[in-house]
Amino acid sequence: AIAAILMAAAMPMYSTWVMNTQIRTGAEAIVNGLQIARSEALNRNANVQFAMTGSDTGWQVSSLASDGTVVTVIQTRSGGAGSATATATPFPSAATAVTFNALGRKMLPTNPDNSVPIQQINITTSITSSTGARALNITISDGGQVRMCDPAFALPDSRGC
Repeated sequence: AIAAILMAAAMPMYSTWVMNTQIRTGAEAIVNGLQIARSEALNRNANVQFAMTGSDTGWQVSSLASDGTVVTVIQTRSGGAGSATATATPFPSAATAVTFNALGRKMLPTNPDNSVPIQQINITTSITSSTGARALNITISDGGQVRMCDPAFALPDSRGC
């Protein structure tokens, strides 16, 4: 009976911990993909694009021709790998990709295919009854710097957005 009471008390905390771990795993995977795209742009001295492949945390990094067509797929990540319940929402909402130029900077005001570049990606959970889940945001500056932050903290806290 005591074990059952302890299990009943611990289960909600464990579920929240699993959700938060999946959110962090998805966010870290996207940050890694963005960093790969930026470093490949510098290494190849060419335009390299990071593109979201759905509403999950999947992505693709590709080198581009001058007209914005994909020349080579460099690396991909499926969305369910370690972050099955994490969802990624880019801002602006119409954005699906960001292109880094040969200097590692974000191409502005548009990507080579004239689409709007991603400025921020919000990572949350797809579980609707999620209480205690902590969202994370990933920001991409015009200079190409990628930063993960927690919207629950206010600036000037270094964790905050």
